[in-house]
Amino acid sequence: MFSTSSGAPSNTSLRNPRRRQRTGSDDSVAVRQLPKRLKRSALTSETFKSIQHSSADGEPCHREVKPSINGFEQAAGKRSPEDRESASLTIRNRGATRLEREKRAPRSDGSVELTKNDTYSVTRLATTPAQFQTHQGSLRWHGSLAPSIGYAVATTPTEALVWRYKHGLNPTDSSKPLVVRLVHASSNANHPLPLALLVPSSPEPGLLVVTPVSGKVTYWETLSSAASVDLSRQKQQAIQGTITGLASGEHVTKMIEAEPQGFLLTISSGKIVHLSIADAQGKASISAQMLRNTGTRPGGIFGSLRNVLGGGGWPRDIAAVKAGTSLHRGQRECIFGTTRGVLQAWELNWNGAHSLRYEVDARPKLLESIRDIGIVPRSSEDQFLGVLDFAFLSITSTGRKLATPARVSETRLLVLTVTSETNSARYNLHVVNIANGAVDIPVVHPISCYRTPISPGAAFKPTLLVPEQGQTAYVVFEKSLVLVSLEEIPDSPDLQLQTETSRTPDPFQDVVDFRKDKGFLVVGCGVDIPDRGLNGSACTVMVHGYGLIRVSVSPLAEGLTPSDRAAITAEAKLEQAVFYGSQQSLLDFSARLEIRFATEDVEEAAVRISRSITSSSSKHLSTAGPSMDQHLQRRATALADLIRHLRKHYQPINPKFRWELLWEAEKMAAARAIWRCYSETYASKPKEEKILLYELVECISEQDKTENQPDDHETDCVRHWLIHDVWRLEILLPWATKALTVLYDESVEDNKPMTSAYRARLISEAHDIQLAALETAYSFRQDNASLYGLDENTMVDGVLSQSYDGMPEIWTSTGYICQAVQQLAEYFQEFVTELDSHNSSDEEGSSPPQQLLEKIAQSNSRLVDISCKIHIERCRLLQASNNPDIQKHGQDLERVSKVSRRELLKGLVNIGLYLPAIKLGEKYNDMEALAEVLESEIQTSQEDLRNNVMAGEETDEIRAKIALCEGFVDKYFNKYGASWADAFFTRFVAQGRVSQLLMHGPKQRGHMTSFFRSHPECAAFSWINEVAVEGDFATAADDLRRAQKQAITLWAKKMQLSMSKLATMAAVAKQQKDDNEASSMIQGIDSQMEVLDAQDQLYRYLKPTMRRALNDTPAKVDVVMEQYFKRFVKAKKALRSAMRINVKKIVEEAVLDAEDLVDTISLMDEDGLDPTDEFAARRFLTAIRLARLSSLETGEIAKRDLLEKFIWRRCIIQDNWPMINRTEMKDDAQVEAETGATALFMTLKEGFKSGFWDDHPPPEPSALLNAGTSVESLRASSRYDVASDSALEIIANDLEIEDSMLGTCIKEGRLSQWWNAIIDAARISAKKEADQSGEAQSRRQEAEREIRNQMIRDDEAAWGVQNANEAASEVDDEGDVMMGM
Repeated sequence: MFSTSSGAPSNTSLRNPRRRQRTGSDDSVAVRQLPKRLKRSALTSETFKSIQHSSADGEPCHREVKPSINGFEQAAGKRSPEDRESASLTIRNRGATRLEREKRAPRSDGSVELTKNDTYSVTRLATTPAQFQTHQGSLRWHGSLAPSIGYAVATTPTEALVWRYKHGLNPTDSSKPLVVRLVHASSNANHPLPLALLVPSSPEPGLLVVTPVSGKVTYWETLSSAASVDLSRQKQQAIQGTITGLASGEHVTKMIEAEPQGFLLTISSGKIVHLSIADAQGKASISAQMLRNTGTRPGGIFGSLRNVLGGGGWPRDIAAVKAGTSLHRGQRECIFGTTRGVLQAWELNWNGAHSLRYEVDARPKLLESIRDIGIVPRSSEDQFLGVLDFAFLSITSTGRKLATPARVSETRLLVLTVTSETNSARYNLHVVNIANGAVDIPVVHPISCYRTPISPGAAFKPTLLVPEQGQTAYVVFEKSLVLVSLEEIPDSPDLQLQTETSRTPDPFQDVVDFRKDKGFLVVGCGVDIPDRGLNGSACTVMVHGYGLIRVSVSPLAEGLTPSDRAAITAEAKLEQAVFYGSQQSLLDFSARLEIRFATEDVEEAAVRISRSITSSSSKHLSTAGPSMDQHLQRRATALADLIRHLRKHYQPINPKFRWELLWEAEKMAAARAIWRCYSETYASKPKEEKILLYELVECISEQDKTENQPDDHETDCVRHWLIHDVWRLEILLPWATKALTVLYDESVEDNKPMTSAYRARLISEAHDIQLAALETAYSFRQDNASLYGLDENTMVDGVLSQSYDGMPEIWTSTGYICQAVQQLAEYFQEFVTELDSHNSSDEEGSSPPQQLLEKIAQSNSRLVDISCKIHIERCRLLQASNNPDIQKHGQDLERVSKVSRRELLKGLVNIGLYLPAIKLGEKYNDMEALAEVLESEIQTSQEDLRNNVMAGEETDEIRAKIALCEGFVDKYFNKYGASWADAFFTRFVAQGRVSQLLMHGPKQRGHMTSFFRSHPECAAFSWINEVAVEGDFATAADDLRRAQKQAITLWAKKMQLSMSKLATMAAVAKQQKDDNEASSMIQGIDSQMEVLDAQDQLYRYLKPTMRRALNDTPAKVDVVMEQYFKRFVKAKKALRSAMRINVKKIVEEAVLDAEDLVDTISLMDEDGLDPTDEFAARRFLTAIRLARLSSLETGEIAKRDLLEKFIWRRCIIQDNWPMINRTEMKDDAQVEAETGATALFMTLKEGFKSGFWDDHPPPEPSALLNAGTSVESLRASSRYDVASDSALEIIANDLEIEDSMLGTCIKEGRLSQWWNAIIDAARISAKKEADQSGEAQSRRQEAEREIRNQMIRDDEAAWGVQNANEAASEVDDEGDVMMGM
């Protein structure tokens, strides 16, 4: 400090302190002796009483301020007693001991935490006066802090506000703010605000005020003097003076403390004024002088001081003035820096003497340092670089270690610079070493997190604060604060490489922004002096319109290094926005362009934060509190804030992560609904009964929940689950169903069966839990889809209708939940049925109250709705999978769930809720369920009426119900159209009530006709509607043709074909069908009838054999197989099995298709046949005709050719051709007889007799070889398309046996040589029989004619010639009597 032993300098203009001082002098500095010190007032109970109380939201409440016109409190003369009392500010305070500081709770002073992360925290100090916290129109403030004593002062043009802000003091030590009326108040609103500093002194600080434009200086030695409410006394106690030498337009811009009794003032023109408030004897006195060149230092590298400070004048671009440490007793070093990078070091003496130690131009080095790290290009020579501020560093610090005392011969500074760019700026912190006139910059800290340019009209200039520990630098802007870590990073190879380029990695940087829309402005700031024994660094910022905030950087935890928190993470930024964004109005957590994160990092961080909220694992959440509902609401609000912040600042977010965030929020909303149900149940339950939620939480496996900690006195498992396990809600919900079974089984094991009333209450609670969770979740999803960036238009009642691709399993529709919800719905419906069956046996009082049952029934309808919804959601999700197995599972589940839905709706009807069942059927467009519900309800009601066992009122109710249901039926025809008609009519068909169905024809003509025409399976009776209602014979014919394909019995098929032929002929007559088309249809019908006639012939042929068996189908099959299918199929596995199936159908008169009929006819043994029977003689020709007829319908030539080869081959191998070929010792007659008895000869002869071979000549035997003996040859026929290769191999093996037998006939029986001769012989035999048959027919016709003529002669004799002539006219040309002419 200044020493009083030295004489005053020659240029000091001070009066003799022993002389009586004059007041109102016009001298350069007017000084007044203090009057006799007044007696201080005694302390009162109000002295230490806090004037602030915490409101509900945590914001401090202050006493009401009565504003006057200028926005300040009333004038001293007009103040109320309360106001006057509040103007007293007691200063004395003994301070807190170390023991007291250790016992303090966090923020026990009432401060509010605005944000916090692992590196720093921001708190609002509760000691800020209300006047400074609120905006008062256009009122401006200027502030300064005195960290060493914990005081703050803020000035307006007319007043100064002084208060104690030190947050470490106990609340009981807080004093009321002091409002000081300024002696030299400015009346010009455009003038700069008065500058005020608090002067540390004992026993209480003083107040120094400088009016910038006039240069008036006012100093009160104590705040008690300044606090005097008597204005005249206040002026008398003030020491006043004036700064001389201010030119026009000049004003004081800044004032800093240079000694306990000395100050440095910066003038707008660049001049520096040394202000002293004590004379040589230490008495209060004001003196001020400009720092000028005294000529005491010779020239040299700096030149003469005359050149520096003389004629050229002071530079106008002073960036900062800083007072350094004391060099010697009575001396102090001060550093002046210009915006151009010129640094001057001055020595100041207590007596006013001053001298320039050195001057350096650091700008070249500063530019070079940022060029080395790539901030500006090296080619840029005119790059603007401005110095904004600087601060002292310890001489051993590189900006990364704790401060240590500096050496006099070297100065180390931390310099804040800016380089301007288009619409942005780059800020840097340079460690500048000055020694022996040389500048060295070993380290540069680029500020990468903040690039906002300085506003030209900003009243507050950027300020650099470096706490004594030197760990962190704070750069304070008017609306932001930047934190830059200066801690040392441990050595590593990477660090050494970076050090060579003068750029080391910055461990930590971040920005604290103030909200731009609130008008918050920084008006002052200062470095905090930590309490003894506390680590870390902090600064306090005065924010006009809000108050004082403290930014504290936490020290590194033990075992961590600066690299462990090297950069702010996406998770930390999101946590700040989520947990603090909505709780205060000062900080703006909007994402800055300078601080960007990879989208993947943001998404993963968001999911982690969301999970930390639902599990309460976040350090920002409390896990205890009196209100669980409020706790859940706070967590839900945090989740909402998270997605809002993401959507606003971090677009786009992958839909997968948005869904995950939405699901977590759904669970939180659902948990809150569950808690409310639990609270209501707890309030109404009997004391001796259990609560289901409590029991099911206990039932959950330890692996699926967070266990209670009894050692920590955690005994409430329900609250514990809601705090820690909401994110596992999908595990809890299934237990709402399982717990019912568990509790019931336990009661049976304990031989204390549950009463029905108790079971009903548990079932009710289970319904409440599942409904509260799932209904709330789906409602939340629908209402908040747009908030999460999802299209709510693709949702119906919270269920997506599309876009399931790539989506993970949805928690509301897991397999367990789907099963549990359905089972619970069924459980109650079965419970009601059980109650009805045991109602008479229940003890009195054990039956559930009717009101409870009605309540559960209504809940059950809602639960059925939820069950339908979650099954739809799960089916859609599974079917959208890329895995075919999962897709199939989804399709199977959809079919099963539809059946289950109908059963649940039927269950609702059974418990009397047919109207809710109908509404749910309408909701899910389940026409089948609606048809079943309505039709069954109508039938049941009609049955009740027929039984006539009810009273008249009940009968009326049933009739009304029937009318209502029939009204629904009629309404649905108009509302749903074909879909309803299809479901409604299908139910009649399924129940075989076709006659009742056809009765709806006239009433619902269009719907029924459409139904029949769209359902070919109804063709067997749909033709009736076509004929009777529509009169459409053509469609009726088509229906009958379709119906015959579905016919099972031979008789039904022949009848439907015959009726189809009649309908076709009627359609031609009605001109509903074209003649050609009708002719083609009739031809096809005739072909099919021929196939049926062939099967009928076979049946009649086999019928005598079947009579030998019992009236039993298997026995008849055995007899036929034994009689006719031994030789050719006994050793052939495939053919034998096929023949047994075919014979069974023949026995049952079921329809065989043409191919099976051909195989049956062609594989019969010749030995068992009657050679004289026409069917036996013509069977192979019949088979060939059937093969031809089957090809007419399908048009498949390959299938026909293969089938015909089978027939010819089987025809040939029926006889022993090698034996026939051995003609030795045989005459022609015997050979002809043996040949004529063969199946081949008879088949050829029958073909020639009918002329069949004229169009279809028989094939050569060699052409039949290898037919069907391989899988490839069988595949040529569509008949074997669906058969597997293994099955075809068996068939081919059987056919190969046939082929081998044919080969023997050709080779050993020389069939190829005999072939033409056999054909000729068959042709001759056929012709001979035809001739013989013709002669016999002629004789028959002659006999018939003779008989007819005799009848005519007899009639003539009896009735006369005329009648005989008339009768003769009624006989046609063929001799038939014509009836009805």
